[in-house]
Amino acid sequence: MILEVDFGNTRLKWRILDSVTLACIDRGAVLQILGLLPALHAKGYYRFVFCRICSVRGCADNAQLSAVIKDGFGLNTVYARAFKQLAGVISGYMQPEKLGVDRWLAIVASYQQTKGASVVIDCGTAITVDFVTQSGRHLGGNIAPGLQLLSSMLKTGTQLMRDITEPKAVDNQQVGVSTETAVAEGVRSMFVGFIREQLNVARARLGDSFSVICTGGDSALVRSFFDDAIVDEDLVFIGLAIACPYREEEMK
Repeated sequence: MILEVDFGNTRLKWRILDSVTLACIDRGAVLQILGLLPALHAKGYYRFVFCRICSVRGCADNAQLSAVIKDGFGLNTVYARAFKQLAGVISGYMQPEKLGVDRWLAIVASYQQTKGASVVIDCGTAITVDFVTQSGRHLGGNIAPGLQLLSSMLKTGTQLMRDITEPKAVDNQQVGVSTETAVAEGVRSMFVGFIREQLNVARARLGDSFSVICTGGDSALVRSFFDDAIVDEDLVFIGLAIACPYREEEMK
């Protein structure tokens, strides 16, 4: 079996693939590095032939994760990196290695699926939007705070939010009738407004024909007002497999 890890800002997501068919057979997420082994052991996973990782964390966190996997499974880990070019995609960053590797993998995976112009939206802790041309040239992208980050920023930055834990859904009321619902609607409106503005940018830079591909926990909200959006929770993992392919003969 193959262990895949997406080490993000708030969670560590994992997938298990069959090493022969490459089909996903299980998945999960933990909040801390030390929770990974217990989560896998609890499901009966004790042996893997390969481990590949996408991480946006720093060197210390990556070293700890590698040590945990080495100690638990006897595996060396392979980390994806952002490069100038991969699988037909050319990075639009002046310093390609500075592009977040999760964004890079999502961009590469998106282009492999569409083979055309696309807008890649990752709705996680931050909302990232990247633009890719028909020929695979990445034009760059934009980043804004995600839904939960916007909410927490308001909570910590204002007195009025002191007693509010989480914004509640407002069912498209458009105006709040309590502080809680006012915050929820304001955050939702900022999210929707940002995405709509990015789609306007896409039309200006890519023309009228492009795909919208979303990943991340809040992707469904994009789908709710852009019917043609494709939601793929595994976009980063798909790109990870492209960047760090498993080759059985190399493991022997």
